[in-house]
Amino acid sequence: MTQANAWFAIQALGHGVHLVGEPGHVNSFLIEGNERAVLVDTGMGIADIKAPVTELSEKPILVVNSHYHFDHVGGNHLFDEIAIHEAGATPLGEPVPPEWHAAYIEYANALLEKFKVFKELDDDAFRIMSPDTWMRPLPGAFDPRTWTTIPTVPTRLLRDGDEINLGDRVLRVLHTPGHTPDCICLLDEEDRILFGGDTIDTGPIYAQLPDSDIDAFARSTRRLAAEVTGSVDVIYAAHGARYWAYAEMLPRVADAFEAAAEHRVAWKDAVDIFGDKVREADFQGFSIVVPPDYDA
Repeated sequence: MTQANAWFAIQALGHGVHLVGEPGHVNSFLIEGNERAVLVDTGMGIADIKAPVTELSEKPILVVNSHYHFDHVGGNHLFDEIAIHEAGATPLGEPVPPEWHAAYIEYANALLEKFKVFKELDDDAFRIMSPDTWMRPLPGAFDPRTWTTIPTVPTRLLRDGDEINLGDRVLRVLHTPGHTPDCICLLDEEDRILFGGDTIDTGPIYAQLPDSDIDAFARSTRRLAAEVTGSVDVIYAAHGARYWAYAEMLPRVADAFEAAAEHRVAWKDAVDIFGDKVREADFQGFSIVVPPDYDA
């Protein structure tokens, strides 16, 4: 088994979709049509994501970034075609602050130790976890001291309502700003699937970053709840211990963000993946994270 294939969790999800996950970190998804394929995000750049992806599909691959953050674009430079919402084109081409990588490695190592305890409990009593959700140690060939995210230039800019044609299936772009201004979801109406990016996650949903906008998040999630809930059976999420959720999660996330925007939420003190102080509110199956001075 190659270093890349040992790092990634590969799982066929049906309807021509594969999980290409980095469990505990981020999930990418390969979507095949009869003419071409889309890879939703390219992960951390810790291992070569192109290796397992090209084993799964021989079709031409278009990378579609759900947004510009380093944990979603780390393998972009391995591919020829990259699409991102027009608001993400400039930051996609800018260097990532090196302290982000260093802070993330510290977080990842601590999370792996917690996972070992969690897996022992799960093996002993619950059997909920499976290999597609088990965290992996960092690959032996990976040197965190030299880890960088290579800036890339998109070959296609996306806007709300754009369609990405794969031959026998179409993905519709839904612009859902909030986490970042360029966040998108992809809707596969034929197969009733929503790819939620960082707008809909099954763990902490981050709204505390410098270009996050809680009011925009509330509008975006309410739009998804109103327009998409009855049109999908499953949501594939980029983060969280579970990479999928049912459509009924959409109105719950919308309600939570509206409550946050209207200051009707009880917050607790917490820290994010960079070790920064934040505030967090817990809901059923997810949480919302905001800046430390929000509602202070």
